[in-house]
Amino acid sequence: MAEKQFQLKEPWITVLAIASVIIAVLIMIYVLDRKPIGEPVIQLSFSKEDIEKIKEKETIAEEQQNKVLKLYQSFKKIDIYTGGLITPVSLIQACEDKKRVVERCNAEIAKISKVLSAEAGITDAYLYVKASVSRGGASLSNLTENDSIYFYIDDAKQFGGHLLRSRAEWSRVNTDGIELLFNLNSIPFTHLPYNDLAKPDRTPNLVGVLNQPDKHYVAGFVSTLGYGKIFELKIGYNGGRLELK
Repeated sequence: MAEKQFQLKEPWITVLAIASVIIAVLIMIYVLDRKPIGEPVIQLSFSKEDIEKIKEKETIAEEQQNKVLKLYQSFKKIDIYTGGLITPVSLIQACEDKKRVVERCNAEIAKISKVLSAEAGITDAYLYVKASVSRGGASLSNLTENDSIYFYIDDAKQFGGHLLRSRAEWSRVNTDGIELLFNLNSIPFTHLPYNDLAKPDRTPNLVGVLNQPDKHYVAGFVSTLGYGKIFELKIGYNGGRLELK
């Protein structure tokens, strides 16, 4: 009877032994194949020529940006907000994305809008913006992906939107904010949620709008749920004339 019991158990012992061997082999393969903790995973492959080409492109881009800055500096300028503009909390509450109350929002935009009179003949114009944000009482700093700068002239649907910062003609990041220059002949507007890598939704010619002999409404503000401030919002232009009413 004992011999029969031994014979019945023997196949199971063989199966368990085989399974143990397979598991041990798999464990060894996993351990040997696994990369040590902290091992770099970046693989680099470049030549001196590759670096030189990149540096040349960066130099050309920097020179072009400096030309744009000098051109703007040579233009006549009009300061939209003397002393800057802190984004009103009431504006954010009324115009917050997906919670907007149209009548209240429009009233808040009207409060910060300025009136421009224009004489035809403007050939070139740039929008200069210097802005900052802060959250939780922290120091002022550069805008994040959760912040944007809204700007419009006359008609929000056609000639307004969130400025696409990555498409600025010139930019400079400071410890307390950012400076941007946009060509008003083709100004890049985007939508929310803000994405600096997105393509512009539209690039209207606002110089053409300013050349229309009429009064114009203009405004800009930092769109943020924190503390937002525009230190400077200026239009630099050549030819014609702009005047704040």
